[in-house]
Amino acid sequence: MDRLGPVIATTANPLASGQIRSARLAAAAGADRVEVRIDKLSRGETCEALFDLAREMPLLVSGCRNAVLPREAALLRAAQERGALVDVPFSEDLPADLWGLNRARMVLSFHDFEGMPDDPADILGRMRAVRAAWYKLVPTAADFPDVVGIQKFLESESGGGDVCAFAMGVPGIASRAMALAWGSAATYCSAPESPAAAPGQMGLAELVAIYRAASIRPGEPLYGVIGWPLKETGSPGLHNRWLGELRLPGRFLQLPVKDPDAFFRLARQLPLLGAAVTIPHKREVVRRLASSSRLVRLVGACNTMLWRGGGWAGANTDAFGIRHALRGLTRPCRTLVLGAGGAAAAVCAVAARMGPAAVAARKPEAAEALAGRFRMEVVSWAGRRLAPWDLLVNTTPVGQEGDLSPYPYPLGGSAVFDLIVRDGGTGLIRAALDEGLRAIPGRVMLEAQARLQFRLFTGCGAPAGRAASGMAGPAGRHP
Repeated sequence: MDRLGPVIATTANPLASGQIRSARLAAAAGADRVEVRIDKLSRGETCEALFDLAREMPLLVSGCRNAVLPREAALLRAAQERGALVDVPFSEDLPADLWGLNRARMVLSFHDFEGMPDDPADILGRMRAVRAAWYKLVPTAADFPDVVGIQKFLESESGGGDVCAFAMGVPGIASRAMALAWGSAATYCSAPESPAAAPGQMGLAELVAIYRAASIRPGEPLYGVIGWPLKETGSPGLHNRWLGELRLPGRFLQLPVKDPDAFFRLARQLPLLGAAVTIPHKREVVRRLASSSRLVRLVGACNTMLWRGGGWAGANTDAFGIRHALRGLTRPCRTLVLGAGGAAAAVCAVAARMGPAAVAARKPEAAEALAGRFRMEVVSWAGRRLAPWDLLVNTTPVGQEGDLSPYPYPLGGSAVFDLIVRDGGTGLIRAALDEGLRAIPGRVMLEAQARLQFRLFTGCGAPAGRAASGMAGPAGRHP
């Protein structure tokens, strides 16, 4: 019998020609099997050329995720005749003959786009009443406990090698990376030049090059970054690259966490040995630590946790990254800090030594509390436009998506530092470049503090490499 995976790349382009190109790119890039989605084709597109791909590569043909549509049964039979596997959605009223499909070349699948079933083992038991080669169960993760739920399900049900499971949704990303190590017959990703076919589906390059999913072994050390909603983060790319270059065991996962209590209750079940902490949990995790560094106690925020002797120890590498990002600025420097969370506290600890500094936040009480700890001025959120500054620092989440800016006014200083890490820069960073200011993107801080985190996690220094840098204005932009 064919293997199902381990790595399946899905193409969901609306044109058959686009799916063919995407499938060939996926096969060339290391996918073990390519899934073509006939339900994603535009009206009028035909499937014959898609099925011919089975002569070039291991192929899986899938249609509607809820039920086999009337026109799809004949297409799935034709695909099997060409040598492809086919995906059939599970339901309680499947016809006894399964439309004449070859069960030995069939994946029986269950997708829950609403959440996590109360008893996935019961669903699998009912699915097994229908004979198939593989059984695929894919719920939607809402928070970190659902990732642990997938792990436990696979560890208990995948002994026969015929079960494939992971979770959709951004919180389910880690389950896609870890599925093979937990016993899944396959994990799915999107093929090159194809849109994601499901919520939270990462690209083939990310799954293969960053997570190296097919080579993760059970029991390897695990680390991760926790935050919410954590839709985009550069930490896994850095830490996994360094782990790979040093040939160290382990992986670093993206772990969206809505409820910190649930994380602390379940983290060791993966088991995690260390975690980076980002918005909005840097302050909240402090009270759950067994021990903390002097800097954590000073700023009241933790961005690095390590499992030590039966409890979590907290450290703060943000201040190190901030000092690195702001090196070279002329002193004294007037700083305006936007936001009053955990990252803002680390910024204030550094900015207070650079010259006069002020804090502006949507919650006045939070701004006053933070400013009072570092003897800084408080500026109202509405009045931030009138506050003088040489350096503007954004520590809020505004700018993570879209073109919103936490400072939608003309920039009157000399430098802008935005802690958000975003490909192409945030709207605030682009505005600074357009106005000729020094622009310091979040990646500069991210890489510097991540290097210190990596040493704390592994005891090894991160490999030397081209560091991220600040960007000059229009006359001197760096590529």
